This record gives sequence, structure tokens and C-alpha cells, in this order.
Amino acid sequence: MLKKKGNVPVMIREQLKDVEGCLINFENFIRASLTPETAHETLRALEAGVVQMEGAADRSLSMMIESLDHTSLLPSTRKDLINIATSCDRIANKCEHLAMLMVIQKFRFPAKYNEDIMKIMNITRVQFELLEKAIDQLFARFGELLKDHSILNEIRDEETKVDKIEQALFEDIFELDMDLAHQTQVFNFVDSLCDLSDIIENIADSIQIMLITRKA
Repeated sequence: MLKKKGNVPVMIREQLKDVEGCLINFENFIRASLTPETAHETLRALEAGVVQMEGAADRSLSMMIESLDHTSLLPSTRKDLINIATSCDRIANKCEHLAMLMVIQKFRFPAKYNEDIMKIMNITRVQFELLEKAIDQLFARFGELLKDHSILNEIRDEETKVDKIEQALFEDIFELDMDLAHQTQVFNFVDSLCDLSDIIENIADSIQIMLITRKA
């Protein structure tokens, strides 16, 4: 199915590398934000690292889309690959947006949530690593992935773990000893952080749809 793929696999791997770099920088930003001793200017500098990698991801996405012009892939396949690539870019966009808002609002998660917040980040990283493997199989071992796409279910299983943590946090947030405006602020940041996991799950769904529509 992807025999005449040209440089597309290389371009997608470059984009994934940049998105991963953005996610790693964002994880470092979140970890630092959970430490009360971390100065605001330090967080601003870490945010700049997230922004830098988001820009790199945007550029590699553009190059990947451009590379599709030099392949003999079917229009439907090009469309599917663009959908997957732009969805991956949403991960970097979300990281940048969250880091920016946290710096502007000088927001910190309540200390009691530190462990759960890092669990969410760690699970999200595991999901992304699985996604990278799935996309690599899409090009290198398409037939095997077509027969056995259990790796996509692994991604969904990880997202379920995030859902459970998210639900528990939501139930606790409005019991916090703070006014409704601050409770809502915490709720929104938790919700947005968990969106990263949802985006990765949605990409796994897109890959499975791509497989099903090309199954003989």
C-alpha cells in the first residue's frame, strides 16, 4: 500500500521526533512547575523551550506535506497521512498552549495533585512511544500491522488509565478549599492536560480506520 512512498517515512519520523521533543520539554516544564521553589522566570525559560520545539514540529509538518507531492501515493492515502501528521502536530500545539497559559496566569497545580499530574505525563509519554512504533510499522511492516494492530489497543489502554486519574481529580477538585473561580481554573488545566492522551488515542483510531479501509 505504501510502496511508492518516497521520502514520506523520513519526513514523518522527523516530525514525530520534533513533536516528541516538544512533549519532553513540556514534561520538564510541568515537573518544574510542581516544585514550589521553582522561580517564575525559570518556568518562562522552560516555556520558551516548549515554544521552540513546537515551531520545529510545525516546520517538519510542512516539509512532510510538501514531500507528498513527490510520491505516487493515492489521493486517499495522502489524505490519511496528512490527517495523522496534523493530528500529531496538535500534541505540540497543546503543549505550547498549556505552557503559555500557565506562565501568563502564573498557575500551579495544587501540591496534593503532584503525583497524579506526573502519572498523567508519564502515561502520555508511554502512549506517544507506542504511537511512534505504530506509525513506523505503518511504513515498514504494513502487512503485519494489518493482521495484528494490538499496539493500537495498547494505546487505548493507556488512555483509559489517564481517564481514571482524570475522573478522580475532577471529583476532588470541587472539594478544594478555594473559591469557585480557582476550582474551575484547576479543573480546566487538568482537563487540558488530559487532552494530550485523548489526541494520541484519536490518532490510533485514525490509523485503525486507515487499515480497515484498505483491508482486502
